[in-house]
Amino acid sequence: MKILYWVAPFYTLLVCYGSLSDSAPIKEAPFQHFDKVLHFTAYAIMFVCWYLFFYHRFLERQPDYKYDLHTILSDWSRVIAIAAIVFSFVIGALIEFAQALWSNNRQMDPLDAVANLAGIVIAALVMHLISRFIYTR
Repeated sequence: MKILYWVAPFYTLLVCYGSLSDSAPIKEAPFQHFDKVLHFTAYAIMFVCWYLFFYHRFLERQPDYKYDLHTILSDWSRVIAIAAIVFSFVIGALIEFAQALWSNNRQMDPLDAVANLAGIVIAALVMHLISRFIYTR
């Protein structure tokens, strides 16, 4: 489970690079507002990564606590979920502000922040529902 140390920070750096790089945006989107779908998906994944990161960091401090992915998913933690939600959203907001300040090709869009938050919240709800389903089995 040591990989959980690196997945969330690496993924966040990848999202930051993709959001702030001056590479040309997608030329031909398959449909209108395709970028919002990308924001939704990227931040849903980011929430899951940070939730697993924070949960792993919490559990490793517990004496003699053995766990696996099933344990993490079945033992839902509201506090850790809130921390991951806030952390992911703040990262997204900071990236949007950074786009307004430093990026030549990209611009700040409040709807991107809404898509980010929607992805984060939906991912949190799905993980909570998964934990309830696993817990009842």
